[in-house]
Amino acid sequence: MTEQTPAPATRPDVTDMLTEAAAAMVSSTYPAPQAEEVLRGLAAAYDADAEIVLLPTLVLTETKKHGVPQMRSVKTSYRFDQMTQVQSVMAQARHNKEDAHDVAESLRAIATKKPIYPSWLRVVGYALSALGFGAAFRMDLPSLGAITVMGAVIGVLVLNMSRSPRFAALLPLVATFIAGVMVAGISIALDKPDPVRMVAMLVVVLLPGASLTSAIIELVSGYMISGAARLIYAVMILGSMAFGGALAISISRIPANRLEDLTSTMTPEWAAWAGAILYGIGTFLYFCTPTRLWLPSLFVLVLSFAVSVFTLPALGVALSAGLATAVGLIISWAINARLGGGPGDLAIFLPTFWLIVPGSTGFVAMTGEIESAHNLSDVAGTAALTFFAMAIGMMLATAVYPLLSKIAPDTQLIMRNGAGLILNTVKIKPGK
Repeated sequence: MTEQTPAPATRPDVTDMLTEAAAAMVSSTYPAPQAEEVLRGLAAAYDADAEIVLLPTLVLTETKKHGVPQMRSVKTSYRFDQMTQVQSVMAQARHNKEDAHDVAESLRAIATKKPIYPSWLRVVGYALSALGFGAAFRMDLPSLGAITVMGAVIGVLVLNMSRSPRFAALLPLVATFIAGVMVAGISIALDKPDPVRMVAMLVVVLLPGASLTSAIIELVSGYMISGAARLIYAVMILGSMAFGGALAISISRIPANRLEDLTSTMTPEWAAWAGAILYGIGTFLYFCTPTRLWLPSLFVLVLSFAVSVFTLPALGVALSAGLATAVGLIISWAINARLGGGPGDLAIFLPTFWLIVPGSTGFVAMTGEIESAHNLSDVAGTAALTFFAMAIGMMLATAVYPLLSKIAPDTQLIMRNGAGLILNTVKIKPGK
C-alpha cells in the first residue's frame, strides 16, 4: 500500500479559514491594527495574497486570483478562555501549516465552547470583583460586606440574562437599575453616602472596557470608521447604565446632597492592594481566564496598579493612569509574544484596564449629570483628561514596543524570555 500525502489546501478553503479567523478576532474585540497584523501572518503562512477588511460587526475577506469574496456578520463577544483558544488555534496554524479546512472548523467551534468554570464559580468571581473594587476604594467593612452580597445577586442576574439574546441588549440597563435599587436601600439603612460609586462597583465588569480600549487604539492608528463605531457603542452602554442608576436613585428619593464622591480613607492602605488582587481573581473567574494566565495577568495588574499609585502624587490622576496603561500594554505584549501572538494580550490586559482606567468614573460622572449632582458631575473633567492620557499611553506603548527590537536586537528576545519566567506552562512555541 502506498502512502498518500494530504492534498494541499485549496484557495476557497484558505479564504474560509481567513474569514473564520477574522470573525474570531472581531468576536475577541481585538483592535483592527493588531488583528490585521496577525491575519497577514496567517495568510503568509499559507502563501495567500489576501485582502481583509475588519469592522466591529462585519468582516470581508478575499484571496486574490482564487476563490470568491466572503462576508461574515459578527454578533458574538468572546470570553477570555475563547480568546486564548483563538490564539492557540491560529498560532498552531501559522507554525504547523495545518489543513485550512480543519483550522476553519476549529475556529468555528470556539463560538459554542462551554465556559471552563461552572456558573456558581463565575458568580463567586463576580462577587469577588465587586469586593475587590470596593476595597481598592478603601471603603469600610460594612460597605464591603454589603457590596459582596449584592455582587453575588447581580452576578446571578447577569449570567442568566446574558444567555438570552432577547434580553442581553437590556442587560447593562436592567443590572444597573437593580443594583441601584439595592444600593439605595443599603445606603438609607446604613446611612452611607456615595451610593452611585457603590453601584459602579457592582457593575464594573459590565463597563465597555474592551470596546473603549480597542476604540482608542483604532482611532490613534487611523482606523476611523471602526474606532468611531466602537466608541459610540461604548458611550451608549455607559449612558444606558448611567440612566439605570439615576432612575433607581430617583425612585428611592435619595437627596442630591448624599450623592457624594467619597474617596476618603476608611481602611488601611494595604487594603487597596489586597483589593486589587481580589478584583483580579474575581474577573479571572467570571470571564473564564485559563489558569495558566492567572499569574501573568496578576503580574500586569499589580505592576500597573503600583505605577498608578506611586506616580499619582507627582503626575496626578490622568497622567498616572496614562503611564500605567502604557506599562500594562507593553508588558502584556511581551507576555503575548512569548505565547506566540494573537488575542492573548487583550485577555491579559483588560482586567488592568478596568481597574486603572476609570470607566467607572465615566459612569459616575454621567449619573451625576443626570441627577444634577455637581459633586459627581465635576468628575467628568477628570474622566475626560484621563481618557486622553490613556490614548497617549496607548500611542506610546504602540510606538515604543516595536522600537525596542530595532534599537537593541536582543531586546525582543530578552522580553520574551523575561515573560517566560512568569509563564512556565506555555504549550505554543513563540514565533520567530
